[in-house]
Amino acid sequence: MGTGAAEGIPSPFCDCATCDHARANGGRNVRKRQSVLVNDDLLIDLGPDLFASCAQLGLSLCGVKTLLVTHSHMDHFDPNNLLLRTKPFRLATELPEMAMIAGPSVWMRWDGRGGADKQADIRRTTIVPGRSRQAGAYTIRAIEACHHLRVGDAMNYVIGDGKSMLLYASDSGLYEEHVWKELEGTRFDGVVMEGTIWKHPSGREHLNEGDFRLMLNRLRGIGAIDGRTVVIATHFSHQGVGPHEEIAESVKRAGAICAYDGFVVSIGE
Repeated sequence: MGTGAAEGIPSPFCDCATCDHARANGGRNVRKRQSVLVNDDLLIDLGPDLFASCAQLGLSLCGVKTLLVTHSHMDHFDPNNLLLRTKPFRLATELPEMAMIAGPSVWMRWDGRGGADKQADIRRTTIVPGRSRQAGAYTIRAIEACHHLRVGDAMNYVIGDGKSMLLYASDSGLYEEHVWKELEGTRFDGVVMEGTIWKHPSGREHLNEGDFRLMLNRLRGIGAIDGRTVVIATHFSHQGVGPHEEIAESVKRAGAICAYDGFVVSIGE
């Protein structure tokens, strides 16, 4: 639903070559802030472009029963979206209760915004790295991301539905050694992983191309991915990539598929 980093592409306050190209050419060059819909009933992250993405892509979120939030940065969690889920904004529609699974800093933002769980029809579930939760058909395990380090509760998720396993690794940074040990013994049918600063030097909290390749090599080394695994790169910053066609070729050479807004893929089939 969105494949851009915090500023999106094009950033309204930037005239770099990537932003100017996106404005002039549109299409897959335009990236809203990241959000992913799984099987129509599991939503990952709730950023500020959610409503625009749904309208543009013709999507309804009425069937979403589980929301996973990776961390409290504004491009991944906008509490106003939950406020607009409350009954006064959908008088004609009854929604199922939604299990919202998130870390402590996300709940602090929600509470600080004046959010009320009952009015938004959400069931609060706190999770921290190393813990697992069951949500309907999904088993969800949180692992520690090397990101948002001043707060320290940014997470990636291992998601299983009994048939397939997905590693959702947005805003991952390079994993610490204990995370690799936690992932041993798990084989993934799909991996969604950030490529935020693709063309830039290596960074502490985001992946460039070299770090992306390193993460894939580590995953192969522990048997977590193989030739059948669908690997998807996403969460791109305008300051880290060029036009879509250019980054797609570079991502392909790294052994992955370059996501774009509206990209649909089947995993585990």
